Amino acid sequence: MEKKKVNYFWWIISALFLIFLAYTIAYESGYYEANISRKSKITEEKMEEFEQDVKDGKEIDIKDYVENDFVDYSSSMSKIGNKLASSIDSFMQGGLSDFFELLGKLFT
Repeated sequence: MEKKKVNYFWWIISALFLIFLAYTIAYESGYYEANISRKSKITEEKMEEFEQDVKDGKEIDIKDYVENDFVDYSSSMSKIGNKLASSIDSFMQGGLSDFFELLGKLFT
């Protein structure tokens, strides 16, 4: 009995298509617009709170009115990728300029 070969290309294409399909459905269903609307409502509420605090003469700190939506999605793999890309970039910039300087010295 022969073992059937797995065609990874079609698996990757299928996975990318499913991701695309999920994003399209989320966009068409209004998920993104609802999320933006919710954020703008929070912003309007914070503006009203700020205006009321100004009227009341309370001490005002920007941190009370601004929400931090930063989410760190980095993982060990992304950090390794960033370090690899940085090292390649520094090698290409430094290495190529040194290489061309060497070529210039050889031909002058």
